[in-house]
Amino acid sequence: MSESPWQFWIDVGGTFTDCFARAPGGLVRSKKVLSSGVIKGTVADGSSENCIIDPRRDPDPVGVWQGYRFRLLGDHGEILAESRVVESTCEPGQLQVDPPLPRPHLEVGGRYELYSDEESPLVAIRYLLGIGRAATIPPVAVRLGTTRGTNALLTRKGAACAFVTTSGFADVLLIGYQDRAKLFDLDIVKPTPLFSAVAEIDERMSADGNVLQTPSEAQIRQRLAALKSEGIESLAICLLNSYANPAHEEVVERVARDLGFVEISRSSQLASLIKIVARGDTTVVDAYLNPVLRTYLDRLQVSLGTGSSLHLLTSAGGLVAADAFTGKDSLFSGPAGGVVGFSRVAQAAGFERAIGF
Repeated sequence: MSESPWQFWIDVGGTFTDCFARAPGGLVRSKKVLSSGVIKGTVADGSSENCIIDPRRDPDPVGVWQGYRFRLLGDHGEILAESRVVESTCEPGQLQVDPPLPRPHLEVGGRYELYSDEESPLVAIRYLLGIGRAATIPPVAVRLGTTRGTNALLTRKGAACAFVTTSGFADVLLIGYQDRAKLFDLDIVKPTPLFSAVAEIDERMSADGNVLQTPSEAQIRQRLAALKSEGIESLAICLLNSYANPAHEEVVERVARDLGFVEISRSSQLASLIKIVARGDTTVVDAYLNPVLRTYLDRLQVSLGTGSSLHLLTSAGGLVAADAFTGKDSLFSGPAGGVVGFSRVAQAAGFERAIGF
């Protein structure tokens, strides 16, 4: 019987990525890296144009940084010179680089960075496996919690998305429930909506799911084509009463795919709720984050290869396969990992009731 593959549990935060690995024999190891995927270091005495000495590199596996780009940094983080690592830790604490670095910039105590085009989970995985950038990662099992979706939402760096809804309801999410967090404020400043555009469709479904007005596919095509010409990447389809009958939303989705839209979030599939505001908000968040997450996960899966498995932690603390992970489930993926981990540790210590901070 073949041994089970390496298993990795990874938490990607805004600053650091923490990775625990279990080898096929059961040995557990860990590695902490920056979530940018950049490795920091300091130039030590004895360094030359072709060889950087840094005691921090002493414990690194042989060859693990081979192929990484190398850049010397100035006092304010500016790049002074760039090269490439051709041999990594051939001797403890040494990095061989080519082309040679300019001698005037080689100062003892100077800072440098190692970086590649891979995400931080892959940097940690390669380090713990002891393989360089050019090597193929063997089949591994990866379980990942990430704040990528949370950070994209907080920093407003999601995709250009559009809200597609029933005619007359273009401003339903802007109006919302008319809640006032500060009851006596005279100047209410509402947050900017996540969607960049709105398309209204002439259609109507009754509350019990009966068709009152059938949408025109020609009109749908015209409205969506206009969105595509405006640079919209993702669609959030949320029609009135679609929770009772999704047929009209399905028509809109089909036309959208015919027009070349790939990222489409449909409310009746994601959150079949009776209240259109909650359903619409959920759908828009999903559409706003999906392209960001899809790009991120695609990069991970390409490097991991077809023989590996990738599962992600959802906001509810459960694991789903990468192809089933959606924007709406990503908001508390990272924080949920802390709660799940804390609860397991508390139980293992014999506490059935515990408070975590």
